[in-house]
Order: sequence, then structure tokens, then C-alpha cells
Amino acid sequence: SERYRARDEIARGGMGAILKVWDEDLRRPLAMKVALRDDGGTTGAASDANSQKRLSRFLEEAQITSQLDHPGIVPVHDLGIDAEGRVYFTMQLVDGRDMRDIVALAQREEEGWDLKRIVGVLVRVCEALAYAHAKDVVHRDVKPGNVMVGKFGEVFLMDWGLAKVMGREEVLDAATSTVIHTLRSDGSSAEHTIAGDVVGTPAFMAPEQALGRGGEVGPGSDIYAVGAMLYLILTGQIPYQPLGESVSALAILEAVKNGPPWPVKKVNPDAPPELVAICEKAMSREVSGRFSEAM
Repeated sequence: SERYRARDEIARGGMGAILKVWDEDLRRPLAMKVALRDDGGTTGAASDANSQKRLSRFLEEAQITSQLDHPGIVPVHDLGIDAEGRVYFTMQLVDGRDMRDIVALAQREEEGWDLKRIVGVLVRVCEALAYAHAKDVVHRDVKPGNVMVGKFGEVFLMDWGLAKVMGREEVLDAATSTVIHTLRSDGSSAEHTIAGDVVGTPAFMAPEQALGRGGEVGPGSDIYAVGAMLYLILTGQIPYQPLGESVSALAILEAVKNGPPWPVKKVNPDAPPELVAICEKAMSREVSGRFSEAM
């Protein structure tokens, strides 16, 4: 009999869908990520070339994530093919909210959230990144939508679907060069993930990523993204996206290529100077100007 019983779909990205499932053997809920076919379906084997490339990327995500054993990275339990021909992997189900919600709460100082506490969340993200970088893994899509805060204060850096192992040759092709929506995307254009020559989410993407200079993308690119999250925390707005304005992902991509966003001090004159300095260093246009390590 089937070990996992699907409950409902929690989220969907360009590469896979996340389902909440029930583990019949251990009597517990889990998250299951299933590979998507080219037509967006999840059942049946991947037959066309694009689906097969996506599948190999999906398997790589499972393997990379399973080799990262850190409290800030959700553990992978199981990899397999179910009775319907779906390729899946299961992982811990995180009960909580993503950092976008937490940033909003901190701005209103609700539910005990304030600047100090949210910076503490960012420090935990840096710890997970420092660990991954030590293992030669670069996340490439660090952003608030990929940071989950559990009910008991646990912090997880999620969705390693675009992760890159340093020094390993990558095959990028038409199958992954379309604009894809990230998991749990709320539809705001600045939060869209792009994969292909340009990999990541424009507003949180380092200049070398935006310019498609794949060879220069490394740990410093993730550090830039942490700086961009700190920018959001300090200003209340996403870099390159003035408050209340809807800007397309491609417009933001061009802005990232062309220059830095508005200075934090211009948007929020009251931001603590030491945090502003950290933010600006992390978001340096040149990799050499940023912090050399996440921690």
C-alpha cells in the first residue's frame, strides 16, 4: 500500500509542486515535492526532453539538499517514484510563516516582532549559508519568500531548487530559461524567480547574476541577497521597487544591471547606522567589496 497519502498542494514553483502528505508508516505530516512535467502536470513519467532536463534538475535539488545537514536547512527524508509515476522527495513540514509576513509584522511591531528580532532571523539565515558555502553550495535564490520562521522560532532557508555546486559544470538551456514563479509567490513581480542564463529573483539578485556572468556567481552572490533582505527590513521596501509601485521583474533586472538602489538613508533616515553600513557593504556592486563570508 502507498506510504504517503496526499492532503493538498501547498505551493507550486517552476520546477515542482509542494504537497502536504501524511506518512502512514510514522503517522506524521510531511512536505512532499513532486517534479512537474512540461505541461504543468505531476503524474506520469517525463517523456519530452524539457521535462527530462527539469527532472534531472529536480533530482539534483534532492541530492544537494539531502547532503546539507544543518538546523537551518529542512532535512530530506526520502526520494522515490510513486504509483502514479511521480518523482518525489519528502522533507520536514515547516509550520510557520515566511519572512515577508514577518517583515510586515516587525514594521507594525506586532506579535513581539521588531527590528532586533528580525535581524536575529537574518543572522540564522547567514549561519545556514555559511554552512552551505563551506560545502561549496551556493543557493542563488535567497529572498524573504524562501525564509520560513517556525512557530517556535526555528528559521529555515528553503527551496534549494536553483542551488549550484561550485566547480561543477552546469547545463542551462531553453527548458529552464523561461521566467518561472517561485514557490509561494504572492504574485508581486519583484518576487518572481528567473532561471536560465540569469538565475535568481531580480530584486534580490547580485549584479553578476543579473548580467548573466555565471562564472562570477558564488558565495558573494548569496551575501548580496542577504544585504538586499536587510535593505527590505530597514526601508520597508524591496530594492528597486519604490513603495506602492508595481515594477516588472524585467524592469528590475535592468535596474540591478545599471546601478545601486536608492540609499537606505534616503528611504529611512532613522535606520541604525551600523546596520546601514552592513547592508551597503553586503550589497556592494563588486564581489570583492562585499563580506568574504556569510558569518
